[in-house]
This record gives sequence, C-alpha cells and structure tokens, in this order.
Amino acid sequence: MIEEPVAKVIPSDDFQYYSGRYWNNLDQVVRELNLRATGDPDLPWQDHLHKKFGTFDRALILNCGNGWVERELIEKGVVRSAVGVDFSPDLLGEAARQASELGMRLEYEQLDTNTAKFPEGPFDLVVNHAALHHVAYLDRVARRLCEILSPDGVLVSWDYVGSHRNQYSGAQWEAAWKVNLELPEEIRQNMRYPHLPTMIATDPTEAVHAELILPTLTRYFRFEHFRYLGGGVGYLLLTHNDALHSRPVDEIAEQVEIVMRADAALLEKDPESSLFAYWVARPDPDRVTDPGQLEAWTAEEDRREAAAGAAGGVYYPPTAVGALSEALSSAELAHAQALAAAQNASTPAAGPPPVASAVDRDAVIAATPGRELLVVALARLQARAAARIGSWRQRRVSR
Repeated sequence: MIEEPVAKVIPSDDFQYYSGRYWNNLDQVVRELNLRATGDPDLPWQDHLHKKFGTFDRALILNCGNGWVERELIEKGVVRSAVGVDFSPDLLGEAARQASELGMRLEYEQLDTNTAKFPEGPFDLVVNHAALHHVAYLDRVARRLCEILSPDGVLVSWDYVGSHRNQYSGAQWEAAWKVNLELPEEIRQNMRYPHLPTMIATDPTEAVHAELILPTLTRYFRFEHFRYLGGGVGYLLLTHNDALHSRPVDEIAEQVEIVMRADAALLEKDPESSLFAYWVARPDPDRVTDPGQLEAWTAEEDRREAAAGAAGGVYYPPTAVGALSEALSSAELAHAQALAAAQNASTPAAGPPPVASAVDRDAVIAATPGRELLVVALARLQARAAARIGSWRQRRVSR
C-alpha cells in the first residue's frame, strides 16, 4: 500500500515551465551533448536507446507535459504505446489532443508523481526526461518504478542532477564567472545567482532534491549506461542569455565554442560538478528488500519533507554565495522602494520605507564568508537609498 506524502511540493498555479531559451536550443550545444551522451554527435539519446535496447511495447512517461517526448519516441519506432502522467490538466489535454490527431497509441492520466500512484504495470520502459528533479519523494517514487517495471525493463533518464534548487557552489559560480568575462561584453550572461525565496514562491519543485536522484536510484536500479553531460559552465552562460540567442548562429558560433570548451574542461577535471546526466538502468535483482530498511528510508524522507514544510519550504542552510545574493537582493529591493517613494512625492505617505528592512544585516554578515565585501556592498546600497530618501524629505518640506 502506498501512503500519501506527508507534505505536498507543487508549483504555483500560474507557473510556466521552461519559458525562455536554453543552452540546448543551440544546435552546436545539442551536438556536443549527443557526443557526451552517446559517443556520436549525430546520435540523440532516443536513437541510442533504440539502437542498444530495441523497441519497447509499453512505456510510462513521467511528467510528460504536452507529450512531445512520447510522440517523438513513437515516431522514431522506439516505443509502440505509452502512458503519460503529469500534474497539469491543461498540458495533458494538449498532449491527448495531439496524440488523437496523429492516431498514436497514447494514454494520459493526471497525477502528482510524488504520490507514486502510477498506472498499473507492467511497463518495459520508464522515461524520465527532466522529471525526477521535480520530485520530492524520490525514494517512494524510485521504489514504485522498480516494482511496475518488468524484470528486464529499462529506466532511461536525461535529467538535471546538480545542486539543490540551483544553489551552486562558490567554486562552480566562479568558474562560470571567469569564462563569462572572456566573452564580448554585448553577449555576456547577466549572471544573477538563483534567488531561493523566489524559487520557493513560484516553483518549489525545481531541482528540489536533484543531488539525491542518483544515490537514491542506486538503491533499486543497476546502471548499464551512464554519462555525465556537464553544464557547470555552458548551462549557466548559455541558458536565458537573450543577448546571445538573439544573434545569428554564425555570429555566435565562436563564442559558444569557447563556452563549451570551458564546460568540457570543467567536466573532465571534476565530473561530479556536472549539472546533467544521461543513463539507462534496469531493476536490480539484488536490490534491498529488507522491510526494516525500506521503512527507515520512508521515515527519513517523511521527516525531511515535514521539517521543510514547517520551515517554509527551506531544506538546508544557504550557500555562502546564496546568502550574499539574498542580502543584496533585499537591499536592492529596499533601495528601489525608497526611490519609488522619492519619485512619487506628490502622493501622501507616512514616510519613506525603511532601508534594507528585509535584511537581518548583522546576522547575514556574521554568517557569510567574505563578509567584508558584503558590508561594503550593503553600505553602498544603503548610502544610495539614504540619498534618495533625503531628496524625498526635502521635497516634502518644500511643498
């Protein structure tokens, strides 16, 4: 019997997945990723799966979205039929509509993957294409996937396995920063460290336990093909870089090559710095089945999620870069509020907003490595805000 999760981790109602342009929107990047994943720049993962493991009768597609993955798998002859599951009724409706128009053997069910209440098996293929990094209850889900797969079935995955909620280490952020400075100024990435409070508010599922995917799956699966794909530099600099994506491909090819060479160098130096991976696995016949151990893993997962739920969705202390970024973001917000008040002096107001009110300044500084830099940065922002507030007060007096 599958128990209900103790806490739900789902995106906000108005959240839109995968907006903007990513590094793999560039053919140059796609060919490099194919090379890393399959050994052939012209062999995508779908064709590699077909070539190495044959055709599958019935596939389960996790977090299928609008259904493009399963439609492509059928078109390529990789699968004969599939069941797609997703949390969004709108996306499922679009997937079902397109499948019907194409006459494909595709079914759809709406569910939260965290519940692990998947359609009844057996399936001979489970497809995880950027799905598991949105799953909070990884052990529950991995265990159930292993159960509904046939003994010789396959789990194929192409997913983000990097830092929890994209809270990159200082070393990784610095590596990308240095390469960014080598690019022409007009196509440099505007590097903004992922703002954790915003992520929790808009999509708390994003990379919620990405760093736990691989160690959790190894409890139940035996890996037959595994490749790290990198991204420590390339993903950070080429994703959501509108200045670069807006230019003709031939104009940016040399710069993309510089970024991808640096990405490959980081991957070779530190494979575990990779943000993405491709793997094919089968249920492990020697997997753990001891009820006591399974219950312990379930209890551990439930405690973790309950604790995070009580803490407003926060699982771990902030990284050093994250703490600095949040403090500066709060100070910038306070400065913007003060500026808006100063520019709108004709509107009656009790007084200017407090400067950096959202920042527990002393606590952040004390806890943050490089605190001297933080002190200077906060002081500058607060000085600018104070100047604006002074102007605001002068206007109020002179009226």
